[in-house]
Amino acid sequence: MIAQPKKKKAKKLSVTKVQDAVNKAIRERDESCIVRDGRHSCAGILTASHYHAVGGSSTWRFYPPNIHAQCFGHHGVHERGQEPFFYRRWMQENEPDALEFMELHWGASIKYTQIVLKEILDFASAGNLEGLREYIETLILQA
Repeated sequence: MIAQPKKKKAKKLSVTKVQDAVNKAIRERDESCIVRDGRHSCAGILTASHYHAVGGSSTWRFYPPNIHAQCFGHHGVHERGQEPFFYRRWMQENEPDALEFMELHWGASIKYTQIVLKEILDFASAGNLEGLREYIETLILQA
């Protein structure tokens, strides 16, 4: 009996891999720490931070207006809640439409299937964050 060659399984995309690609695109978009408060100096390597934590609402995990570049020095300051109104104020000044959209659709849920993750990865890898924003908003409106 001749052995049949095994079919290769398509490798599944992980949320972590997709998040890494989105974070990279965000850091390239922002280029520097956008969280400056006048009391703390920028220090260290940029990271991508979420206004609304992904643990609290994974719907906004890949939504570009919910993510910004921040240095590690400022990340610690604001993450520990020392400035509770900072993020909301920043969103009102810089992303008012996105803030309104997130608040209006707060309870929405996105199922991150392999197809959806692949689309998100493609947008992020191309640096097309506006396209990614529109794609996420479409998914939310269809939910």
